[in-house]
Amino acid sequence: MQSLFYARNGKGFDLDEKTADSSKETDFDPDIEFGLFRSPGWPYAVYPKTVIASATGEYRVRFSARSVLQTTGFVFKKGTQPVPMNFRARKPSSHDIAEDVRVTGGIIDVQPEGGVYETTVYLLRGQTIEYGLLGLPAPQIDAQGKTGYYRYPPLPEAGQPGIAFQWLELEGPITPTSWPPASHRVLFDDLGADVKSANPTADAKRLLRRFVSIAAREPVPEEAVPQFERLVLDALRDGASLADALLCGYQAFLCSDLFLYLREPIATGDHFAIANRLSHFLTDTRPDESLLALAVQKKLRDPETLRKETNRLITSTDFERFVVHFTDCWLNLCELRRDDPDIRLYPEYRLDDYLVESMGQETRAFFTAMLRENLPATSLIHHNFTFINDRLARHYGLPEVTGSAIRRSDLPKDSPYGGLITQGTILKVSANGTSTSPVLRGVWIMDRLLGQPSPPPPPGVPAVEPDIRGAKTMRELIAQHTKSKTCAACHANFDPVGLALENFDIFGAWRTQYRGTSDGEQVTGIDRAGHDFAFTLAGQVDASGSLADGRYFKNIHDLKVIFTEKPRQLARNLLHQFTLYATGTPVQFADRRNIEAILDECAKGGYRVRDLMHALIQSPIFIGD
Repeated sequence: MQSLFYARNGKGFDLDEKTADSSKETDFDPDIEFGLFRSPGWPYAVYPKTVIASATGEYRVRFSARSVLQTTGFVFKKGTQPVPMNFRARKPSSHDIAEDVRVTGGIIDVQPEGGVYETTVYLLRGQTIEYGLLGLPAPQIDAQGKTGYYRYPPLPEAGQPGIAFQWLELEGPITPTSWPPASHRVLFDDLGADVKSANPTADAKRLLRRFVSIAAREPVPEEAVPQFERLVLDALRDGASLADALLCGYQAFLCSDLFLYLREPIATGDHFAIANRLSHFLTDTRPDESLLALAVQKKLRDPETLRKETNRLITSTDFERFVVHFTDCWLNLCELRRDDPDIRLYPEYRLDDYLVESMGQETRAFFTAMLRENLPATSLIHHNFTFINDRLARHYGLPEVTGSAIRRSDLPKDSPYGGLITQGTILKVSANGTSTSPVLRGVWIMDRLLGQPSPPPPPGVPAVEPDIRGAKTMRELIAQHTKSKTCAACHANFDPVGLALENFDIFGAWRTQYRGTSDGEQVTGIDRAGHDFAFTLAGQVDASGSLADGRYFKNIHDLKVIFTEKPRQLARNLLHQFTLYATGTPVQFADRRNIEAILDECAKGGYRVRDLMHALIQSPIFIGD
């Protein structure tokens, strides 16, 4: 089966490799469609080779397409589901494996009914757009070119999903509607595109002060401005243009402590420091006009005003930046792509970037709901809903949904999923690409979700290495590893937690057996990249165990019940994580009284996450004494 070809009136016709080049110039025929039935992967990139960005900037992409099913004989049938696709910026070369390829323009769901779709992509000079489908096979020669072959996976009985394109156009770079653009006016006000002035010295002084007032997050003392003014005026006297001289002063200010550092909100009259801390905490940027106005009016120490501003920022679109950066730091989502799956044991995950991206969106959407909907801290461990799209529904074995958009979905009562602890992101970053380790997962969960970090292992003690043959289970390997009473006493605090998660594989899918390479029932097939695979189903998973305090659990359901009985511990850990992110400093011994007071205040409401954040922001830890 071919992975891309041309068709007229839904029926394929032969074109050799050169003629099938999408850059060939032909008269447009509305009955001819270009079919694509795979995800992108080297060296089979699909891009318009003659369309190259002449300058760095934004470009508008428009195309006409419909989702289809490819059947025997290369016949197109109308699709039954939308097919997600995206664009990637790259240089027009298919020979450099290590070339930097960057996703741009977002995900587009192409519908069976077809239509004209439009998006905006960002290209560097010399780049073009690669267009590829998501979640479909990605046939490719292996990374080193050693095997030199691939076989497209067998045609599904109902047909291979894909997209049929009628036409595609790229326009740009898109120029601002007016010139000079707004960014130019921020720097040079009304002096025009050429920055000409009848009185350069006067305009230099005026524009420097104007820039400082715009860039600064709070009033700058007048005595601090002359040092930057001298730089600008000296540059003018040395023959620099007004624009270059001003840029010299602007750069110096942006590199100074007046701009780079945030001050601690210690003094009771310092409302600008509170505005800065609140804005950088919840939106990862400078205070907006509303916050600065309240700082000028000295209202940010009023509890009700501070509460209203906190709610306003939490519900704003800028709050998404907090969610991304906070979960990157706290839950290690920045390392979501750290380990590629072992293609010997997990061929179904090979080159499935769509799944990895969807898992990250699920966790961020769930954490956003925890705050905006004021869910209890026990939601970290269990809740009756999650966020999924079509790929995640298949991954978790949930009822089918349509499209790539992440949406809220209730979970079946008997589902092992629910809460952060069993989301694919958590289970992936706490594993590696080859195996799951109850030791590593247990340590990760106890540290990041319960706030009970484990001490480092003694020097010279080797790690537990998985037996990828499948001859021994992880439980057997851990039992050998912890024969020493010293090791066993420490491992008892986290190994059982990891064992309860052994029903989840390296990407968080449910399993009842381990995989190996030699022992057990053999499973064979063709992976997403078109290569043969063979692994074995080895020992049965046993997810039971006993915690250090003696409480027994049979599976993840039982462990969730045990952990949700510790809402104060879960809430305390969240407060510690919020404090570290908001202030840049871990909770100190002197802060513990304030932390416990916050927990006492929130206990009656069930330790709800938004309540915890409000109480922290109102506390001396955040706004000072």
